[in-house]
Amino acid sequence: MSMPKEIKYFSILYFLLLLVDIYTKINMSDIPYRYITKTIVLGGLLLFTRYYCYDKNNKTSNYLYYGFILFFIGDILIIDHTNTIRFVASMILFVAGKVCYTLRFKHKEDFSIKRLIPFFIVCFMFLAVVYDFIYHNLKLYFIPVTLYFFISLIMILFAFIRKGVVNNKSYYIVMLGVGVFLFSETTMVIKTFYGDVLYQDFLIMFCYALGQYLIIIGVLFENKKLTENSVILYPKNDK
Repeated sequence: MSMPKEIKYFSILYFLLLLVDIYTKINMSDIPYRYITKTIVLGGLLLFTRYYCYDKNNKTSNYLYYGFILFFIGDILIIDHTNTIRFVASMILFVAGKVCYTLRFKHKEDFSIKRLIPFFIVCFMFLAVVYDFIYHNLKLYFIPVTLYFFISLIMILFAFIRKGVVNNKSYYIVMLGVGVFLFSETTMVIKTFYGDVLYQDFLIMFCYALGQYLIIIGVLFENKKLTENSVILYPKNDK
């Protein structure tokens, strides 16, 4: 069976199981049902990642797998989010998972700061809009939430500067993944510190799972090739 077909079949199964998990979250008790459905959904993606992305001879490529393990444990712990210890532990694991993803996205090529200016402008505008909604309700959570967003944006930055280092298919799938991932987190933050969002439970869960899926699938298509519209600085003798 070819790789594209395997991805296709896995994807169908993954999203069907995800819909079951979302239905369970919205219509049934989290304990014990979500421990079952969420473990099946994310456990399946974890096994998929282990099979296709793990390479015992390549430490850097394994950061994606290690990161997803941390996300997986954090996701199981946060089901019981009313438990303060589990909630804090899950947040720490999520941050550590993002750091692992960032390490997976990094590369050794030099990049142009000028070409990153639009990225920084968009990030600033994004944070300005989000904090306009949530700032007055953050209070003691201002520093933790800010650090959480900062780590997320660093992860997205390293995904962004992959442009020109990997092929376009891998680049855009990963960028879409981290974007959807950030949308899920932003919806959660607005729900927590501002107010309800239309279809919030569905959006948070679906976009989070979709983001993880796209990041992993995108990395599978990774290919070290430079392109003309890269953020990479070419050596002078290559121009």
